Amino acid sequence: MNRLTDISNMVESLSRVYHRLRKEVNGQLINEGLSMSKMKILHLITTGQISATDIKNYMGFSSRTVVTVLDALEKDEMLRRQQSLTDRRVKYVHITEKGRDKLRIAKNTHNIILDRIFSPLSEVQLKNFYEVCHLLEIQQKTSR
Repeated sequence: MNRLTDISNMVESLSRVYHRLRKEVNGQLINEGLSMSKMKILHLITTGQISATDIKNYMGFSSRTVVTVLDALEKDEMLRRQQSLTDRRVKYVHITEKGRDKLRIAKNTHNIILDRIFSPLSEVQLKNFYEVCHLLEIQQKTSR
């Protein structure tokens, strides 16, 4: 096989693993009223003062998607919105205690599935896989 064929096969394999992981995690999280996207947003809003625009930029979602997800999380009492004291156009998003509880459950579920999927890899293989992914990610960011 040649290099491009090998790379193409690796990308396809990685894509299948990612989609299987996402499907399994989302399948488990649905019982908690969550998804991977909601879990990521809940995690993000635990890191500090975050606005919907910050979430949109970080996640790469459209404004409409972010508002829809935030509305659902707010309806389920996992977050609350608060008007900025200095800029009336901005509302900050804060996680609630219920949101923190759901996030803990979601992270635990996510970790169990990740551990199972990656269990065939040795510590050295995991380290190498991380280094390859990290290098590709850095290269992608610098080549824009």
